[in-house]
Amino acid sequence: MNPRETAALLRLLATLDGRLRRAMTDPHKAARTIDEWNEATVHIPAVTEDGTWDVMHAVRCFYEQQRGDHTARYFAYEPHHLLAAWAAHRGTRMERHTDPVPAADPDDEAAYRAELAATRTAVATGRSAPAIFRPAIDPVGQRELEAMTDELAAASYLPEPVAWELAAFRPRRAEREAARKRGGPDPLGQVCKWCGAGEGEPCRGGFRPRGKGRAIRTEPHPCRIDAARTAMEEAS
Repeated sequence: MNPRETAALLRLLATLDGRLRRAMTDPHKAARTIDEWNEATVHIPAVTEDGTWDVMHAVRCFYEQQRGDHTARYFAYEPHHLLAAWAAHRGTRMERHTDPVPAADPDDEAAYRAELAATRTAVATGRSAPAIFRPAIDPVGQRELEAMTDELAAASYLPEPVAWELAAFRPRRAEREAARKRGGPDPLGQVCKWCGAGEGEPCRGGFRPRGKGRAIRTEPHPCRIDAARTAMEEAS
């Protein structure tokens, strides 16, 4: 806030609060009060360009005693009240903000980080509106996005030659990838209702002797295979 904006704010405060109005009648006290407010609020904007913040509105909210807050009955409005209100609003702004991709070269780490910091500082100080790059996705877009993520999840993250080399060391994963390529069902992608095996886990049989736990089945339970077929048919 600049001195002119601070003076306008103090004028409103003097109108709303007789305690401050009486203090402002003394020229020396008034000058000292204006200087103190100028120093305390120099980093707080009077209004933001997106219209979500206005110091006059913050002052009115204080004196409206909303939500059972009766602080205004006992204390006149002080700079720290405005600082607290701006801090809460600034936090909300930063939660809404999504960093845009800097124009600087990513290989130039110093310039890249400096541009990110400058963008965040501009939003935090109210000079720029939060950059929101998370548009709402309609139901059609949600289905398309789900199909894309399913396709990515089904794809192998390893080059095919490497996957072949590792197949002997991870036979269960290799079998699942082969089933996907054939277009067949993926039983391990379902939760087994018989033994309770989670997604990606092998089915288990009966308990082994000598407290060795349950045996691991080489084949999924039939109910799990049926569930995988049903899921594949519903998705197609």
